Formats: sequence, structure tokens, C-alpha cells
Amino acid sequence: MTYSSELETAIRAARAAGSVIADYYARGSVQVDLKADASPVTQADRDADVVIAEVIRAAFPADAILSEETPDDHARLSRSRVWIVDPLDGTRDFVGRTDDFAVHVALAVDGVPV
Repeated sequence: MTYSSELETAIRAARAAGSVIADYYARGSVQVDLKADASPVTQADRDADVVIAEVIRAAFPADAILSEETPDDHARLSRSRVWIVDPLDGTRDFVGRTDDFAVHVALAVDGVPV
């Protein structure tokens, strides 16, 4: 099976998130909050997460999404297709303006990355 539609969706989602993140980066400073595990999170993380979820859900509404920035509702456990997302990997580097951060969007089908 080919996953060309899924790849196009992943690229579209990552680019949309990248645009959101770039807007925040251009502003120069961003408030940093701490998650329960004491790791940093910014509004750029949260907004990029929303954009990615919107793109994926528009294309594949039956699929589950597991994201670092969204509480896990465990719906993914009953689904064969799960998108795995880190909307802003490298938040510390983003905040520190090192340019060493990325958007990650992946799909697993029946537990296997495709």
C-alpha cells in the first residue's frame, strides 16, 4: 500500500506548523511555561499543535492523534492509524534562538511507522 495522501498531509501539516512557529520566532521573545514534567512549552508549541491537528483531521477524521502537547485521551488505543506529533521539537533551542528545532509528524498503522 502506498501512503501518498498521508505523506502530502504530513508535509502540509508540518509546513503549516512551521509557518506558525516562524511567526513566533520572528517576534524575538516568547513566554515560556513549564509542563508537569518541568519541560518548557510555549504558545508556539500549542498553536503549532492545533494547526497540525486541524490539517490531519480535515484529511483523515477517523485517525487518532498522539501529540506531545495534547493530553492523551487514549482513543488511539482502539485505532489502527495513529499520527504521532511533536509540533515543536527543541523548545529549549527555539527559546534560546539556536535554530536547532523542528516539527515532527509521523503516521503509524497497526503500530508500525509508515
